[in-house]
Amino acid sequence: MENIIIIPENKKQFSAIKTFLEEMKIRFKTEKQDDTLMTEEAFYAKIDQAKKQAKEGKVIEYTPELEKKLFKSIL
Repeated sequence: MENIIIIPENKKQFSAIKTFLEEMKIRFKTEKQDDTLMTEEAFYAKIDQAKKQAKEGKVIEYTPELEKKLFKSIL
C-alpha cells in the first residue's frame, strides 16, 4: 500500500482535511513542521531576488570590519 502525503497551506485546510479523514475513518498521523524550512519555490524566489539586487548594485561589501561587527560575540 502506498502512502499519501498531504501538506496543507494553512490551519483551515489542516482542520478540514483532519475532519474529513476522521469522518472517513482513515488512519493518519500528524507531524509538526519545522518552520525554519522553506519551500523549494520560496528558496528559488529568494535567490532570484538576491540576483536582481546584485544587478541593481544593492550589495554590501564583506570587509574585515563588517566581519568583526557581525561575529563579535563568537570571535
